[in-house]
Amino acid sequence: MPKSIQGYFIRVFISTCILFTVILGSTANAASANIFSDIYNGWERVSELPGEVNALQESYKQTLEQLNQTSAQLGQAQANVEAFKAQNDQLLAQNQKLTEMVSKLQTEQDARTATAQRIQTMVITIVALILGYFLLIRVMRWGMRRRSGRL
Repeated sequence: MPKSIQGYFIRVFISTCILFTVILGSTANAASANIFSDIYNGWERVSELPGEVNALQESYKQTLEQLNQTSAQLGQAQANVEAFKAQNDQLLAQNQKLTEMVSKLQTEQDARTATAQRIQTMVITIVALILGYFLLIRVMRWGMRRRSGRL
């Protein structure tokens, strides 16, 4: 191989090495700065994770407590509803009995009123008949006396 071609390859090789070193050096500085900031940011995130996990656990516990309270309130509300239903059924039965009793008393009162009205009518009729009898006898006696001439 001639010397000029060999020198040409050496120059190209050295130029390539220098260029590669410059590129590698410039990216190495930028890469090292990014690596450290990435490591720092990653470490911050990792150090913040336990706090976030604790916050999530606390939120979960509070939600679970609220769920338990709501479940207890729901159970109590259902028990109250059942008690109210039983009380309502009992009151409806009492109301039915009272309605029957009032109806029975009203019927008895109507019967008593009708009996009293009949008795009153009978008494008035008897008194009117007795008075009519005495009045008729008086009128007949007066008429007979008048016919007989004695007045």
